[in-house]
Amino acid sequence: MTRVLIFKTPDAFGVLEVDAPAERIVHAINRGDWEAYLPGEPGPLYARQQGAVVVVTNSASLQTEDLPKLSRREYQVLVLLGDGLTTAEIALKLGLRPRTVRGYVASMKVRLDAQNIQQLVARAVALGLFRPEI
Repeated sequence: MTRVLIFKTPDAFGVLEVDAPAERIVHAINRGDWEAYLPGEPGPLYARQQGAVVVVTNSASLQTEDLPKLSRREYQVLVLLGDGLTTAEIALKLGLRPRTVRGYVASMKVRLDAQNIQQLVARAVALGLFRPEI
């Protein structure tokens, strides 16, 4: 199964699981055969692979934009948020000040257009930026 993110607008996306290799999905969409994998989606569509995720947009210009990048520390904070830790607990665990952790969270919320921590974690998971441990 391949996770496919469909960006309908720059700030609204849907997530699908498609039973095909990512390379095949990208190739089909970029040659104009997206109905095989994304029935009902209006075209034209453009796809690119970003790690294990296929990102689909309706504009070739959006194709050049990469998914948000996280620093090592931001990634650590995000994973711990996903584990349910508070910013104070994260600060203690990483040897940082709580204000520093809140700054990392605020920065990630802006880049992922999230209103709160739950939305931040959900969007990061949907974008394939990290996988929560279950």
